[in-house]
Amino acid sequence: MNEIPKAERVLRLIRLLRERKSTVKQLALLLNTIPRNVYRDLEAVQNIGYRLHADEDSRYSLEAEPTASKTQFSLEETRLLRQHLAALPPSHPLKTSIERKLYLSSELLPLADELADKHRATLISRLNRAIAEARQVRLVKYHSSHSSTVADRLVEPLSLSDDFATLNAFELVSQKQKTFKIARVEEVEVLSATKEHREESVELDLFGFSGPVALPTVIRLSFLAYRLLFEEFPASRAYLTLQDKGARFPYEFRYLVRDFRGIGRFLLGMVGEVEVVEPEELRVFLREKVEKGEW
Repeated sequence: MNEIPKAERVLRLIRLLRERKSTVKQLALLLNTIPRNVYRDLEAVQNIGYRLHADEDSRYSLEAEPTASKTQFSLEETRLLRQHLAALPPSHPLKTSIERKLYLSSELLPLADELADKHRATLISRLNRAIAEARQVRLVKYHSSHSSTVADRLVEPLSLSDDFATLNAFELVSQKQKTFKIARVEEVEVLSATKEHREESVELDLFGFSGPVALPTVIRLSFLAYRLLFEEFPASRAYLTLQDKGARFPYEFRYLVRDFRGIGRFLLGMVGEVEVVEPEELRVFLREKVEKGEW
């Protein structure tokens, strides 16, 4: 079976879900893939922000978006709104929701733009090709939030997250497997050199860390922490639930964490906005970081 790249497949899936109701088997035939991939792609579509509907015959379609039918922006209006949105910091709690409504309310934007934008879709397509062909890539001008640097990274891509937000890759300079956020890459160059590192991909948690044991973790979050968590780590949406609207921490995050360093960075930046329910080891880890001033 000659499958199409995953990014393109998800875009086609969105179009099919808009046009008709289809079963997973029908979608698999239309997309030239297997049903298991369709289930994963349906989850990715939901993670992007679309709402799916399944009828009594297990036929899937996209739920109607009322904002899309009520408001249509002109090209000039769309450009002006997007310019103002671009000026907002990425951490702004309303930026993602406003962008989402803007995309849904304008028929002038191409389908690739609904996934993120044309440029990001191109980067994802190149990474998919590099993975399929086992080639090295250069991540041009990667913006690292940890080291506060901008530099090219030579990597061997291993996989993309289901929501296309992060790349799991082996970095040749550090000789380590790392995760890279697609939004922080300015350009992707697929090189002629083939992969040198043949070690199997290590399972990473959604914070980009690996470990021998998956630790059950429960965190309660304020609305602000909830918004920032799934903006920074889009795949976390599947593990977030609303528990009590009137509570100080209305949202709950349940996940199997493989290393406290990843989730710890987020929690230490959200003091007063989060509460660690379990495990106790995570609370100890955070206290030690605070006492040492490492946050």
